Amino acid sequence: MFALLPVSYGYVLAISLLATVAHVRLFMIGHDCAHQSYLPRKGWQNKALGNFIGVLTNTPLDYWGSQHLMHHQTVGNLDRRGYGDVVTLTTKEFRATAFWSRVWYRIGRNPHILMFIFAPIHFLIMQRFPFEQKRAPRKVWLSIMGTNLGMVIYYGALISFFGLEPVLLVFAPILLMSSTIAVWLFYVQHQFDEAYWEREEAWDYKDATLKGSSFYNLPRWLHWATGNIGYHHLHHLNPKIPNYKLAACHYSDPMLQEGKSITFWESFRLANLALWDESARRLISFAEFDRTSEPTP
Repeated sequence: MFALLPVSYGYVLAISLLATVAHVRLFMIGHDCAHQSYLPRKGWQNKALGNFIGVLTNTPLDYWGSQHLMHHQTVGNLDRRGYGDVVTLTTKEFRATAFWSRVWYRIGRNPHILMFIFAPIHFLIMQRFPFEQKRAPRKVWLSIMGTNLGMVIYYGALISFFGLEPVLLVFAPILLMSSTIAVWLFYVQHQFDEAYWEREEAWDYKDATLKGSSFYNLPRWLHWATGNIGYHHLHHLNPKIPNYKLAACHYSDPMLQEGKSITFWESFRLANLALWDESARRLISFAEFDRTSEPTP
């Protein structure tokens, strides 16, 4: 990409698609390292690789990993929301929320804003400081500061060799596309009409994983490009399964194939679902909420 900058930026952007795939796959490998599942030595091997990948993907292993593990432990639990995921309000909570809070929630749940604005901000800014942990432990601080230092060295070396403008021209499209894809993959696989949400007393881990996470039925090459994260229901059921064994596990047992399956094109409609209707027990869109909330003439 750097070599093609003097020739044509169009060529650079074309190759950035391949670089984005590499970036997304690196992030998914780092994700497995956070679960201590990618390499056989559960401790130092996964930690060393995960920290190295964290510098390349702007993601501190222990900070992001701690939030993500909480997401696994609380997925679908209405009384323990907001850990490592996009906050989902119930229709009752949304009605009771102040006007400007409702406006902000609508903005935050707009798929275009969420993917193209909040996603890059999450990886480039929000991961530079433990914003989501009020009393972050020492391990988290060391992870964040270590990753930040690694990024200064990594990008600083590139800037000193190529210059600031070429580095921005090369990395901007990669970081924008890869962060958008990463957030999309983790977001949309919990987004379907009959998703699973229960209060603490009725919440069940197995049901939350198999009923609250979907199988993203993608073409084989897209499964490869995204590190098999499409087998999300199985990953939530057992996050110790490395991504390169998820497909074999999925097809090894008919029970694992009974969960919700969504297609690539269907996922774009599902991305608009934003509120949990506790009475109807399903996710609904703002449009449906507005229709049902209109006063009867």
